[in-house]
Formats: sequence, C-alpha cells, structure tokens
Amino acid sequence: MPGSPEPLHHSLLRAGPVPTAQPAGRWAYSTTGILLVSVFVLYHLCVLLIWNGPGQDLAKPFQSTFLAKVQAHAYFRGTGNSQSWAMFAPNPDRTNNFIKVFVVDAQGDRWDFSQDIWGQDRYPYIWYDRRGKVNRNIDGKKHSQRIYGAWVCREWERLHDGEAPKYVRFIKHWTQVPEPDEVIASGGWDQWAAPYKEFEQELVRCDKAVHGTLPNLLRARWGLPLIDEAAEFRPVESETWWDEGEL
Repeated sequence: MPGSPEPLHHSLLRAGPVPTAQPAGRWAYSTTGILLVSVFVLYHLCVLLIWNGPGQDLAKPFQSTFLAKVQAHAYFRGTGNSQSWAMFAPNPDRTNNFIKVFVVDAQGDRWDFSQDIWGQDRYPYIWYDRRGKVNRNIDGKKHSQRIYGAWVCREWERLHDGEAPKYVRFIKHWTQVPEPDEVIASGGWDQWAAPYKEFEQELVRCDKAVHGTLPNLLRARWGLPLIDEAAEFRPVESETWWDEGEL
C-alpha cells in the first residue's frame, strides 16, 4: 500500500550484509598463556603416568629418579592427587561375607529384615545391588551397626503401625571361596550350596538405642500413634560449639 513502511528485512537485504566484529587474533589467549598452560598439562600428565605406572623391578630406578627430580611427591600432596595401585584391589576376596539383619518383634518372633543378598544368584547382573556394599562396610564395626540398627528399629515401627520391636541382631554369614584349581577340577562351584559359618555380632536394643524410636514429628506425618518422647525417645546428645553457646 502507498505510504506503508517498508518491511525491515527488505531494507536489510537491499543494504547488503551487516558487518561483524572480527577477532584481533587467531587465538583466544596470548602466546605466553598458551605456552604456560601447555607446559603445566604436559608436566601433570607425565607425573600422573609415571606415578601410577609399575614401580618394581626394572622400572623402579627410573620411576624413583623421575619423581624425585620433578618434585612429584610435593606436587601430588599439595593438589590431593595421591593414589596407589591399591585402589584397584588386585587381591580377590577369599570369603563371601554377608551380614544378616534379624528383628525380634514385641511378641518375641524373629524376622529376617532382608538386608543382605544371600541366596540371590546375581551373576551376571545388570543392576548393582548396594546391599552388598553396605554389608561389607558394616562388617565387624559396632558403631556402624548401632546406627544401622537404630534405623531398622524405626523402619520396623513405620511398617508395623508404630509397634516397636525388642531388638535387632546382626549375624555374619560367610562361605570360603575355593582355589581356582578346585573349581576347575570339580567342573564349577555353587556358592549358595557351599558350607557356611555364622558369627553373632552386634545386638541393638531399640528402646535403648539413640534414635531407635520414631519421634512424634515423623509419627504424625505417617499417621502413627504418638508417644511420650521424654520417656520413650532417646535423642542424640549434641556437643557442638553452638550447643555449648546456648547453655
């Protein structure tokens, strides 16, 4: 229409391409900066490779001399990069260990709380069951088992309408792994049919354990009967600088 403004994109096309700002140089950083970063990366890679390489027999003199010359020990300690071959656990387990968790309810009946992976054929497996890792971390550790047992007490209450169990018992269940020659000679090995041994570990009494009972805040959330917390709930005794300042 006469007198109507010309569309913006038409005027831009007629005017030609809009000039853009060109970079002043080819690289984003100066030559000095590139050189310093390259030297640092090269140093780090060399130290990392030599440090984590074999350090025995013929390679031992070279590794020791190289790491001493470049101050690798001080560099790794300062940057928190110290690591060893022990991370890869080259020695396989000689036993299969399981920590079975049993709950004794208010009526005196014992229940397996199914916190281990005994009897579950998981090899090969797709999804990793973290109960095995938890078992290995609490094996023989009284403090960890007391904390874990307190959680089992609270979880049992939550799943049983607020009824508190008497106690939680941890029992180690393990089998001996045979030598490879024995497995080959017998044509295989059924780990669940192997003879096993048991050893009783920690016993956690729910009424005496710290946080062994659900507090009223959580009981109200799940619709469970409330308790007299002053008499039935044992809180954690905090001794931080904040608690001391409040006294």
